[in-house]
Amino acid sequence: MKEPVATTTDIAGWLDENEPADEQDRHDFFRAVETLSEVGNYTAALRGGTLAVSGWSGQTLLLSGAKARAALLRQVEALDFADFEPETFRDVGSPKDGQAK
Repeated sequence: MKEPVATTTDIAGWLDENEPADEQDRHDFFRAVETLSEVGNYTAALRGGTLAVSGWSGQTLLLSGAKARAALLRQVEALDFADFEPETFRDVGSPKDGQAK
């Protein structure tokens, strides 16, 4: 038996878990939604009249209507990757560069 898929209609909450990390992810997201297919980390499909979008979190975003879809696309378009600093994700338990424990 298939495990139930977690679903949500909360765009901001879903993006917190599945936000594109860079321009390539954003491009993949838009292509998945545009083509209703799997592209990169994203999969989009229509279920009845509802847009279903999933990313890597295992949670599926369900959106009914053009306004909700437009809101999602606006939020993803507005993401700014200029301030992305990979070093902020450094393992805080590891020694800093050049320092021994």
